Amino acid sequence: MFIPPRENDGHPPQSVFVHGNDLTAVQTLAVGLAMRRHGSFSWADCAASADGLSQASRGLLERGRSRSEGHGIHPSELVAPHWSTDAVERVLVPENRMDSLRLMSYLALPSLLQELAAMATSPSGESFVVLTNIDALDRGLRASVFGRADLHRSLHEAKVSLFVTAEHRPTPLEQASFDQVLQVEVARDAIWSDGTVRLEKDSGPVRAERSMSLRNAWQRLRLDPTLLPPP
Repeated sequence: MFIPPRENDGHPPQSVFVHGNDLTAVQTLAVGLAMRRHGSFSWADCAASADGLSQASRGLLERGRSRSEGHGIHPSELVAPHWSTDAVERVLVPENRMDSLRLMSYLALPSLLQELAAMATSPSGESFVVLTNIDALDRGLRASVFGRADLHRSLHEAKVSLFVTAEHRPTPLEQASFDQVLQVEVARDAIWSDGTVRLEKDSGPVRAERSMSLRNAWQRLRLDPTLLPPP
């Protein structure tokens, strides 16, 4: 399974889709990936109630920063804004072209992602955002947001890494748009940490085997094992 390097190693931001048949396993892996490079992350839950978060993974999610609005996302928060590039450049003139590109890319993000990215920015300027339970969103809305290549391009240019979780498999549009797709499968009657993580898609170099146990994947992330929720 591909494990992203730590911060300051020159690796670009990524968008990662984590899906599977166990809430705890899926959400734990997504948070582990978000914490990998800096430790700080922000998150929001797309489900309308707390039932979409497992008891075990909730404590780990709460190590990040979340919105005060609670659970659920209004569709308008995922609509890409409309503004004039020329007008923004006249009002806000960054010092160099790269800063200008990053600013424009950030402003092109839906308001939800702008808010979450601003809540957890590392000293290097990178942001790490987790969205849980995107299954709760209307299928058409998911496709129009996460299936858009330009959204993921804006995320990369704004130095935002996005990690989403779902029970459903990604649609063809989502599969094509995300940099990486991971599946977590936990056998019936097995504890969640014995689940298997499979790399279904990767746009970068594969640095390890394409399948491993979730607990081994956590160790490969070199994170403190005490951060893992109890099985």
